[in-house]
Amino acid sequence: MAEITNEFAWSVSRHRSFHECLRLYYLAHYAFWGGWEWGASELAKKCYRFTKMKNLDMWAGEIVHAVIEWALHRLWERKPITGEAMREHAISRLRQGWKESRERQWEQDPKRRLNLFEHYYGIEVPPERTDAIKRRVLRCLENFWTSEVFAFIRSVDRAAWKAIEKVGTFHLNDVRIWVKIDFALAHRETLYIYDWKSGQEDADDLRQLVCYALYAMEQWAVPHDRIRIVPVYLQEGIAREQTVRPEQVIEVKEEILQSIARMRARLVDPARNLARPEDFPMTTETWRCRRCFFQEVCYGGRYEGA
Repeated sequence: MAEITNEFAWSVSRHRSFHECLRLYYLAHYAFWGGWEWGASELAKKCYRFTKMKNLDMWAGEIVHAVIEWALHRLWERKPITGEAMREHAISRLRQGWKESRERQWEQDPKRRLNLFEHYYGIEVPPERTDAIKRRVLRCLENFWTSEVFAFIRSVDRAAWKAIEKVGTFHLNDVRIWVKIDFALAHRETLYIYDWKSGQEDADDLRQLVCYALYAMEQWAVPHDRIRIVPVYLQEGIAREQTVRPEQVIEVKEEILQSIARMRARLVDPARNLARPEDFPMTTETWRCRRCFFQEVCYGGRYEGA
């Protein structure tokens, strides 16, 4: 079997961690490497576990995505699906994930068992908080079930569906760019790319979707003017459809290339994707550290700073 190497690649999440904290970026993309192996260092093992960690808000969004994916696959397979079935599936996942995290089942299987940030770092979670998470998940799924977007998806022949939670790559200047498309379909010579959002609107949402459009342009040979990008804000039940403009394509390509250049400039050996921790200093915005998954290996324990 060929040796797995830590190849340099770019993604939206990697870009965000680089700008949030350079030390976080190093721990999440370099120090973690090999942490899944039996003989790995304790640092690598911990960092690997932290790359799989979720907080309550991330977990809520993950469940929303997972239940929608489950529902779409059932449609694809011509199996019955109801809003109540989606609700029950979500509640089951909430209960199971909470149990896994409380019982620390992730210690045996960090990749497949939930490790909640709040549990790991001993942060009190009052019932009001868990109730709010449950309400958010169920509201998002209810809004999806009753949405015009879902009605449109059901009206289109499944042969036109292009992607359900599809992980894929394309290249810019020989750098692999990773994407994960929530859902895409083609209809009347137009490609629709959907992204389910369980949180609030963010200024970067459209850039992320334009990045997905770049994938579609390369992998599916669809011109930009035949692509519609649609962030769907499920808490509010709002979908914001728009055509991909040529200037957006140019701007996002340039932003990705600039981001790649900044990341590589920090490496001691860019050709081999080798990094040193001293080249990735801790953030000076210490308020970020309170919610950082890697605080244990960065500060030697739960962060108690101002």
